[in-house]
This record gives sequence, structure tokens and C-alpha cells, in this order.
Amino acid sequence: MYNPKILEGINPTIVKQYSYCPVIPWIQVKLNIYEPLTDSMKIAVENTNPPSGRGQVYVRGSRGSAIIDEIIEDEGGRVIVEKKAYRSHNYSRYVEQAVSTYLIAKSIIPGIRRIKLVVGNRDNVIDINEDLAADVERILDLIEKSLNSDKPPSTSPNPKKCGSCWYRRYCPHY
Repeated sequence: MYNPKILEGINPTIVKQYSYCPVIPWIQVKLNIYEPLTDSMKIAVENTNPPSGRGQVYVRGSRGSAIIDEIIEDEGGRVIVEKKAYRSHNYSRYVEQAVSTYLIAKSIIPGIRRIKLVVGNRDNVIDINEDLAADVERILDLIEKSLNSDKPPSTSPNPKKCGSCWYRRYCPHY
């Protein structure tokens, strides 16, 4: 049984964090500890603002809440635009984050057919399909289960990731 109060805390950023390490969202929600913005995070926020005349859209649905960078119309329907200032070594985290935005928004904003993932100066269009949505739904279910538990999710420490992780000082597995 899930706790609706905790469910409100699920957002696309938590999905991205979970894909990096499943313990990070647990630390954030259960211990109320968040990494302070680094200089590169601040620059990324500034560089991903929507064009003038357009604004970000806040949505709150049954699966959580999200801030959508932009919604545009094309011949196939509505497109969620997710902007990233920097490339990641793990591009799939960006895809999972963007699809989770879709899953949160689809009941509120009908007609969403695609996601446009803008990473740096590259545009990548992702067509929504059942398999991709089901994979991210599974991740949302795992996050719900984790956040409803008093015990952190199990994981195997990764020296490369854990060594550079800001949350390691709070991690029960480090």
C-alpha cells in the first residue's frame, strides 16, 4: 500500500536520481537531505530556460508532479520538450526522466505523442510507445515501494560512482 503523501514527492528528477542510484531518492525523501546546487547546476538552470514568450508548465497528476520545460504542437500532436544543458554519460537517465514527465502529464494534458529531448544543441525526438512507458512505470513502482519503506533500497556500492557522490556521507551502504 502506498502513502499518497510520499507519492506527491515523485517527480522526474527523482526518477533520474533513482536511475543513478536507488538510495539517493530514499535519502532525499526520508532524511530530507538534498545536494546543494553546484555551479554547473546553476548554469544548466539558466541555459535551459524556455524562449521568451513561452513558459514552463507545472503539472500534478496521480503519479506525482513535474515541471515541463515547454509544450509545443506539431502535426502529430503535442510534444513535451525537456532541455538539458549538458550531455550525460548515461543518456538513458534523461530518457527515463522525460518519459516520467509524460506519465505524470498524460492524464492532465491530452494529445501528447512525443518527447523532444534537447541536450546541448542536439534535438532528439522520442516517440512514446507502450514498452518505453511500461519500463518507466516499473521504475515509478520501484520508487514508490522504496519511499514507503523505512529501510533504504539495497544496492551494491560502486567505487567510481560512490566516490564522487555527494550523498555518500548519508548512505547506509557506503
